Formats: sequence, C-alpha cells, structure tokens
Amino acid sequence: MLTYKKIPSVAEITEILRRLPKETLDSILSQVKNEPDKNRESESTETHNLVCPHCGSIHVRKNGTVRRKQRYQCRDCNRSFGDTTGSVRYKSKHDRKTWETYLGSFAMKLTLRESAQKCGIVLSTAFFWRHKILDALCNDLNSHILDGVVQADETYIQDNYKGNCTAAKNLGKPIDATRKPAHEQHRVSGHRHGRGHATHTRGLSRQKVCVPCAIDAEGRTIAKAAGKGIVQLNYLDYALGANLAKQVVLVTDKTRASSKFCESHEFPLIQLKAGPEARNGQTYNLQKINNLHGRLKGLLAPFKGVATKYLDNYLAWNGFEAKHTGLNRLDLKEKLFVVLNGIGKCSTYGEVFKKPPVPFPEVV
Repeated sequence: MLTYKKIPSVAEITEILRRLPKETLDSILSQVKNEPDKNRESESTETHNLVCPHCGSIHVRKNGTVRRKQRYQCRDCNRSFGDTTGSVRYKSKHDRKTWETYLGSFAMKLTLRESAQKCGIVLSTAFFWRHKILDALCNDLNSHILDGVVQADETYIQDNYKGNCTAAKNLGKPIDATRKPAHEQHRVSGHRHGRGHATHTRGLSRQKVCVPCAIDAEGRTIAKAAGKGIVQLNYLDYALGANLAKQVVLVTDKTRASSKFCESHEFPLIQLKAGPEARNGQTYNLQKINNLHGRLKGLLAPFKGVATKYLDNYLAWNGFEAKHTGLNRLDLKEKLFVVLNGIGKCSTYGEVFKKPPVPFPEVV
C-alpha cells in the first residue's frame, strides 16, 4: 500500500488510478458520482436550521456579511441578526471554542481562577461570564409554571454584602468616600461579620434571607430570595405567586404563612408535621423539597457566603442541576449550550455589577 508524507499531486493521483484494474476504477468512479456534495448540502440547509431570535420564525435568508461574519434577515419581521444574536456569546470578542471551554469549566464547578487560566481570560471576565450564564438560567427558571402536586418550603441563607463597595471600581469609576458600607445601610444590626462566619444574632433573625422554594413532580423548580427574617405571606406571593398553575395541590409544613397563602389563592393545601410525617415516602411528603434544600447548601458551601444580590442566580444554578440530576458533566455542558443559545437578551457588564445589594423589595 502506498503512503505519502504529503498530499499527492494531481499527476501522481492520475498515475495511481491508471495502474488500477478496470473493475476497481469503475467502482471508485461510481462511489464518487453518488457521494453528495457536502458543501452544497450545507449551503442549502444552512438557513433552514436557523430560527429568528426576535420572533421565532424559520423563514430566514442570508443578508450579507459584516466584518467577515454572516448576517441573516427574517422574512416575517424583517429584522437582521447574526449567528450569536440571542445567545450568551452576543457581542463577545472571544470565539466559540473559548466559550465552550468555559462552559465545560462551569459544568465542572471549577473556581473562577481555574476557569480564567484554562480559557486564557482575566478574572473579572470569568466572573462576568459566570453571572451572564446564571442570569440566563434565572430568566429561564422564572418562566416555569409548576403544576400538579407541588412541594413548597422555605430555607434561610445568611445575608452578605460583599462586592458592593468595589462595584464602582469594577466599572472603572471612583469609589464615593462618603458612601456608607452596605452592611450599615441594609443590615438591621449594622454588624459586620466575617465572610463565611456566623451572624451576630442567633437563630432566625433579619440577618437571614428567606428563600421560598417549590418543586413539582416533573422536577421543575422555582426559588427566589424574598425578604429578611421568618417567612411571611408577602414573601410567598413575591416568590411563588406568579409561577403556580390554578390546579396545583400545595404540600407544605405547618406554617401560618403557607395556610394564608393557599387561602388567598384558593389552592388545596396539605400540611405535614416536620420529621417522620414529612419523610414517610407516601403520596404526600416533603422529600423532594428537602433534597433541593440540601443540594443548595452543598452548592453554596465552597463559596463561604455568596453576595445577597447574586443569590437568585445561584438558586437558578441549583434548580438547573436539580432538573437534570443524574447527568454527567459533559452532558450537562451540552444542555447548558442549548439553553444559552436561545436566551434572547443577555445581561451586560454594567448590569451585572450594578445590581442592588438587596434583590427583593424591602419591608419597612
């Protein structure tokens, strides 16, 4: 068998074919004739696989190039878009390969410094990309409508205001020397506790952020930071009210806020005692929601306290992994890539760093 260290010339290929038997040559020629033109096929199907990110139409045509990048135009809404419009890569200077590497690092839960080193980007870009991805997952999570038997319960996360004083510095702006620290403005006690340490007040207090969570039989979840201190009716309205179908049966523990919430929305309510009754494994229990809370605490533990203004993003991260439980990290990366290719509007650098210290309406 002939081997070549470089690609043979046309004359050399012709000489090789001339030495072949007639039957072998006829077989090769017939295979070449029947082989489809992959370039022509890809050109014909390129626009058929595209969907307009503005209106969702599939009637798309090519519309020239800008800086050697193909543009398209929707025949229905007449709006123009590119390959990255509506995806997490929109207006990013980095190529697809870098983003795929970062998504792999994100799925593997690597630290920001490890992800930045692996992708060849700076630390602030790695932080921005993480929350750009989490903002997209959060928007997708908030669109879930839970139906059927829904387990609901609340958990409590220590408030944290790190990063608020340096937010202006990250945006290239001078820090206001007269501005009070966030813990003095938004924490009742005004106490500044160390990162990852216990709160100043023991037990449930207004230094704890109340996070109502819910999960249905299909694994769809909803979770949102709603307020400070023990759960209240307005916290449940803010976090869960818009994401529950009219036919739900709510399973909760025995709290007064849950009974008031179901009474105001006319939901059937089943309340279970904490302990063996909530873990009986029968038709109505709280095992799924307790597992969701356990996953959340495990996700947050390595961070030693996440900023309260980004808490909703980490809740969305936890909900995404809970919905796709059992997948290996490679498959989880592919799921992420599919979701992030059709997210619509992406968060900008300024929107990420300008988030308010408290992401929920404060009750005075």
